[in-house]
Amino acid sequence: MRYLKTCFIFFSLVPAWSEQIPKTTGESLAGQQVTLPDAVKGHASVVIVGFSKSSGDAVNEWDKRALKELGNTADVYQIAVLEDAPSFVRGMIKHAMKSATPADRQSHFLVVVKGEAELKKAASFSQADEPYVLVLNVSGEIVWKTHGAVSDSMVKELAAKVQAVK
Repeated sequence: MRYLKTCFIFFSLVPAWSEQIPKTTGESLAGQQVTLPDAVKGHASVVIVGFSKSSGDAVNEWDKRALKELGNTADVYQIAVLEDAPSFVRGMIKHAMKSATPADRQSHFLVVVKGEAELKKAASFSQADEPYVLVLNVSGEIVWKTHGAVSDSMVKELAAKVQAVK
């Protein structure tokens, strides 16, 4: 009986699943090479991923709401995945995104051109036009994820998950 209690306590403390965000390198809109999860290890972080142009506005809305709710309690990164975009138009796309992104957010906005399949798997991808939101713990493991339009209830849930891992 004591063995069963010990096992129950141990397994109740271990997350139901623990998945590392895939190693993802991109260039920030500020021109720096950034590799996740390396850049965020040691503190809680939020990664908001867009896999299509049509998800861009929703990704930006999540970014604004997450920053407003979380303040300085977590790093918030946006990722625009351009692997499927023809290489000759990527520069124009990046320029347009940079023009639309405030200067103080450009270092946390990554353009990624490799690793789309791995990111889709990690985000539990289902629809191209939706944003995908991941909360990472201090080890870079995904501890919560969602997708779709931002809402008050989802922002509160996001804040609670960040608070739990910071």
